[in-house]
Amino acid sequence: MCGFPYLRKRAIKKPFDPTLYNEDDNAKWQVIDWLYSRGFYAWVNPDQYGIDVLAFKDWLDYGFEVEVKHNWQGELFPFGTVHFSARKLKFVGVNTYFTMLNDARTHVLLAHGSTLMESPVVSKRTKYTDDEQFIAVPLSQCVIRVLD
Repeated sequence: MCGFPYLRKRAIKKPFDPTLYNEDDNAKWQVIDWLYSRGFYAWVNPDQYGIDVLAFKDWLDYGFEVEVKHNWQGELFPFGTVHFSARKLKFVGVNTYFTMLNDARTHVLLAHGSTLMESPVVSKRTKYTDDEQFIAVPLSQCVIRVLD
C-alpha cells in the first residue's frame, strides 16, 4: 500500500493515582454490605485487576464494578447521562453491574453491563485528561437506590 500508514489516535486514560484509589477503595465494602442486606453473598475480588466485587445469589454469579462520583451531591444524580470509563467494558459479563456512589455515599446508581454495551462511547475532557473515552449511559437506563 502506498502513502502514509493509517494512524490511529491513541486513547488517553487518566494515569493511576494510588492516593485517589485508596481514598475510595472502601466504597467496595459499602456495596458489599448493601448486597448482603439484599441476600447476596459478596466479597472483594482477590484479582486486583479484575472487577471490584464478586457476588453469588440464587445459584448465579455476579460482578460489581464500584466507583465514587464526587461531584454527585445528594439523592438526585445531577446529569442526564452517566459516564463510565470505556476501559471498564472489559468487565462486562452476563450478570455484571456498574455501580456509582454519590459523594456522601448515601445512594448508589446501578447500570447493567448490557446497558453499557448498548450505549455510545464518547470522548471528553476531564480534570485529569484532555481526551478520555467514556460510555455515555442515559440516566433513564440506570436505577438509584439508598445505601442502607
